[in-house]
Amino acid sequence: MAGDDRAPAGTDPTTGPGCRLRRPLALALLIAALPALSGYTVKGVEVEKSYYRIYGKNHGELLTSVRRHGPRAGRAYGLGIIDFFPDYQVRRVDAKCRVTEASVGLRVQLKLPQWHGGTGTPRSVARTARRFERVINAHEMQHVAIAKRYARLMAQRLKKLPAEQSCWALRSRAREAIALLKRQHIAAQRQFDNRTRKQIKRLL
Repeated sequence: MAGDDRAPAGTDPTTGPGCRLRRPLALALLIAALPALSGYTVKGVEVEKSYYRIYGKNHGELLTSVRRHGPRAGRAYGLGIIDFFPDYQVRRVDAKCRVTEASVGLRVQLKLPQWHGGTGTPRSVARTARRFERVINAHEMQHVAIAKRYARLMAQRLKKLPAEQSCWALRSRAREAIALLKRQHIAAQRQFDNRTRKQIKRLL
Protein backbone atom coordinates (compact mmCIF):
# COMPACT_ATOMS: atom_id res chain seq x y z
CA MET A 1 0.00 0.00 0.00
CA ALA A 2 2.06 2.87 -1.31
CA GLY A 3 2.61 5.06 -4.32
CA ASP A 4 4.09 3.58 -7.46
CA ASP A 5 5.99 6.59 -8.79
CA ARG A 6 9.66 6.26 -9.71
CA ALA A 7 12.06 9.18 -9.43
CA PRO A 8 15.51 9.21 -11.07
CA ALA A 9 18.50 10.73 -9.33
CA GLY A 10 22.19 10.97 -10.04
CA THR A 11 24.46 12.72 -12.49
CA ASP A 12 25.50 11.76 -15.99
CA PRO A 13 28.79 13.05 -17.42
CA THR A 14 29.31 15.40 -20.31
CA THR A 15 30.99 13.50 -23.12
CA GLY A 16 33.81 14.93 -25.19
CA PRO A 17 35.46 14.03 -28.49
CA GLY A 18 37.05 10.64 -29.00
CA CYS A 19 34.65 8.98 -26.53
CA ARG A 20 36.63 10.37 -23.60
CA LEU A 21 34.57 11.30 -20.56
CA ARG A 22 35.31 14.96 -19.85
CA ARG A 23 33.62 14.81 -16.45
CA PRO A 24 34.07 11.21 -15.28
CA LEU A 25 31.16 11.17 -12.87
CA ALA A 26 28.20 8.96 -13.47
CA LEU A 27 26.15 7.31 -10.77
CA ALA A 28 22.53 6.68 -11.53
CA LEU A 29 19.86 5.79 -9.03
CA LEU A 30 16.21 4.89 -9.56
CA ILE A 31 14.05 4.77 -6.46
CA ALA A 32 10.49 3.57 -6.06
CA ALA A 33 7.98 2.42 -3.51
CA LEU A 34 5.75 -0.25 -5.00
CA PRO A 35 2.32 -1.28 -3.72
CA ALA A 36 2.24 -4.58 -1.88
CA LEU A 37 -0.74 -5.62 -4.01
CA SER A 38 1.04 -5.05 -7.34
CA GLY A 39 1.30 -8.80 -7.98
CA TYR A 40 4.94 -8.98 -6.90
CA THR A 41 6.32 -8.33 -3.47
CA VAL A 42 9.57 -8.73 -1.58
CA LYS A 43 10.01 -9.74 2.02
CA GLY A 44 13.30 -8.79 3.62
CA VAL A 45 16.16 -7.55 1.43
CA GLU A 46 17.14 -8.71 -2.05
CA VAL A 47 20.30 -7.39 -3.72
CA GLU A 48 20.90 -8.46 -7.31
CA LYS A 49 24.19 -7.68 -9.05
CA SER A 50 24.99 -7.73 -12.72
CA TYR A 51 28.21 -6.60 -14.37
CA TYR A 52 29.53 -4.88 -17.46
CA ARG A 53 33.00 -5.52 -18.88
CA ILE A 54 35.81 -3.01 -18.66
CA TYR A 55 39.17 -3.60 -20.34
CA GLY A 56 41.95 -1.92 -22.29
CA LYS A 57 45.69 -1.72 -22.90
CA ASN A 58 45.81 1.99 -22.11
CA HIS A 59 43.80 4.69 -20.39
CA GLY A 60 41.92 5.67 -23.56
CA GLU A 61 40.81 2.10 -24.24
CA LEU A 62 39.68 1.71 -20.65
CA LEU A 63 37.52 4.82 -20.92
CA THR A 64 36.12 3.59 -24.24
CA SER A 65 35.14 0.24 -22.69
CA VAL A 66 33.26 2.06 -19.93
CA ARG A 67 31.42 4.15 -22.51
CA ARG A 68 30.66 1.11 -24.66
CA HIS A 69 29.39 -1.22 -21.92
CA GLY A 70 28.39 0.96 -18.97
CA PRO A 71 24.79 1.61 -17.89
CA ARG A 72 22.72 4.14 -19.80
CA ALA A 73 24.69 3.68 -23.01
CA GLY A 74 27.93 4.32 -21.17
CA ARG A 75 26.81 7.55 -19.55
CA ALA A 76 26.92 6.00 -16.08
CA TYR A 77 29.64 4.22 -14.10
CA GLY A 78 27.19 2.34 -11.90
CA LEU A 79 23.44 1.94 -11.69
CA GLY A 80 21.19 1.17 -8.76
CA ILE A 81 17.45 0.50 -8.97
CA ILE A 82 15.85 0.57 -5.53
CA ASP A 83 12.31 -0.68 -4.89
CA PHE A 84 10.52 -0.48 -1.54
CA PHE A 85 7.63 -2.85 -0.81
CA PRO A 86 5.63 -1.52 2.17
CA ASP A 87 3.16 -4.03 3.60
CA TYR A 88 0.91 -3.22 6.54
CA GLN A 89 -2.35 -4.36 8.10
CA VAL A 90 -5.01 -1.97 9.40
CA ARG A 91 -7.60 -3.40 11.80
CA ARG A 92 -10.22 -2.08 14.19
CA VAL A 93 -9.17 -2.78 17.76
CA ASP A 94 -10.95 -1.38 20.83
CA ALA A 95 -13.23 0.80 18.68
CA LYS A 96 -10.28 2.40 16.88
CA CYS A 97 -8.36 1.64 13.72
CA ARG A 98 -4.73 0.66 14.29
CA VAL A 99 -1.75 -0.60 12.30
CA THR A 100 -1.33 -4.09 13.69
CA GLU A 101 1.50 -5.30 11.42
CA ALA A 102 4.02 -3.53 9.22
CA SER A 103 7.07 -4.55 7.24
CA VAL A 104 8.95 -3.09 4.29
CA GLY A 105 10.68 -5.30 1.76
CA LEU A 106 13.59 -3.97 -0.26
CA ARG A 107 14.89 -4.98 -3.67
CA VAL A 108 18.05 -3.44 -5.11
CA GLN A 109 19.34 -4.18 -8.61
CA LEU A 110 22.92 -3.07 -9.24
CA LYS A 111 24.91 -2.74 -12.45
CA LEU A 112 28.64 -2.69 -11.70
CA PRO A 113 31.93 -2.67 -13.62
CA GLN A 114 34.04 -5.83 -13.79
CA TRP A 115 37.67 -5.75 -14.92
CA HIS A 116 38.74 -8.18 -17.65
CA GLY A 117 42.44 -7.58 -18.05
CA GLY A 118 44.32 -9.50 -20.70
CA THR A 119 47.94 -10.51 -20.85
CA GLY A 120 50.31 -7.68 -21.50
CA THR A 121 48.13 -5.04 -19.84
CA PRO A 122 50.34 -2.37 -18.26
CA ARG A 123 50.29 -2.42 -14.47
CA SER A 124 49.22 1.21 -14.29
CA VAL A 125 46.12 0.51 -16.41
CA ALA A 126 45.22 -2.63 -14.43
CA ARG A 127 45.69 -0.74 -11.16
CA THR A 128 43.41 2.08 -12.33
CA ALA A 129 40.77 -0.37 -13.55
CA ARG A 130 40.77 -2.43 -10.34
CA ARG A 131 40.49 0.70 -8.22
CA PHE A 132 37.63 1.94 -10.40
CA GLU A 133 35.88 -1.44 -10.02
CA ARG A 134 36.41 -1.49 -6.24
CA VAL A 135 35.33 2.09 -5.57
CA ILE A 136 32.18 1.93 -7.72
CA ASN A 137 31.16 -1.34 -6.03
CA ALA A 138 31.72 0.16 -2.56
CA HIS A 139 29.83 3.30 -3.56
CA GLU A 140 26.79 1.37 -4.77
CA MET A 141 26.80 -0.80 -1.64
CA GLN A 142 26.66 2.37 0.43
CA HIS A 143 23.52 3.29 -1.51
CA VAL A 144 22.18 -0.12 -0.48
CA ALA A 145 22.99 0.61 3.18
CA ILE A 146 21.11 3.91 2.99
CA ALA A 147 18.11 2.16 1.43
CA LYS A 148 18.14 -0.49 4.18
CA ARG A 149 18.08 2.22 6.82
CA TYR A 150 15.06 3.87 5.25
CA ALA A 151 13.24 0.55 4.86
CA ARG A 152 13.64 0.04 8.62
CA LEU A 153 12.51 3.62 9.32
CA MET A 154 9.47 3.17 7.09
CA ALA A 155 8.37 0.02 8.92
CA GLN A 156 8.95 1.66 12.31
CA ARG A 157 7.00 4.78 11.30
CA LEU A 158 4.06 2.70 10.10
CA LYS A 159 3.95 0.70 13.34
CA LYS A 160 3.95 3.89 15.42
CA LEU A 161 1.13 5.65 13.61
CA PRO A 162 -1.47 6.71 16.18
CA ALA A 163 -4.87 5.03 16.13
CA GLU A 164 -7.67 6.74 14.22
CA GLN A 165 -11.44 6.55 14.43
CA SER A 166 -11.53 5.93 10.69
CA CYS A 167 -9.55 3.21 8.93
CA TRP A 168 -9.66 5.34 5.79
CA ALA A 169 -7.97 8.17 7.70
CA LEU A 170 -5.31 5.79 9.04
CA ARG A 171 -4.53 4.46 5.57
CA SER A 172 -4.22 8.03 4.37
CA ARG A 173 -1.74 8.75 7.19
CA ALA A 174 0.22 5.64 6.22
CA ARG A 175 0.45 6.76 2.59
CA GLU A 176 1.63 10.20 3.72
CA ALA A 177 4.30 8.66 5.97
CA ILE A 178 5.56 6.45 3.14
CA ALA A 179 5.67 9.37 0.69
CA LEU A 180 7.57 11.54 3.19
CA LEU A 181 10.18 8.86 3.86
CA LYS A 182 10.58 8.26 0.12
CA ARG A 183 11.41 11.95 -0.34
CA GLN A 184 13.83 11.88 2.60
CA HIS A 185 15.45 8.74 1.21
CA ILE A 186 16.03 10.33 -2.18
CA ALA A 187 17.51 13.40 -0.49
CA ALA A 188 19.85 11.21 1.60
CA GLN A 189 21.02 9.34 -1.51
CA ARG A 190 21.70 12.58 -3.36
CA GLN A 191 23.57 14.01 -0.38
CA PHE A 192 25.81 10.94 -0.38
CA ASP A 193 26.50 11.36 -4.11
CA ASN A 194 27.34 15.02 -3.57
CA ARG A 195 29.77 14.16 -0.76
CA THR A 196 31.59 11.61 -2.93
CA ARG A 197 31.48 13.51 -6.22
CA LYS A 198 35.14 14.60 -6.17
CA GLN A 199 36.35 11.09 -5.35
CA ILE A 200 34.40 9.63 -8.27
CA LYS A 201 35.67 12.30 -10.65
CA ARG A 202 39.24 11.30 -9.91
CA LEU A 203 38.75 7.60 -10.74
CA LEU A 204 39.37 7.79 -14.51
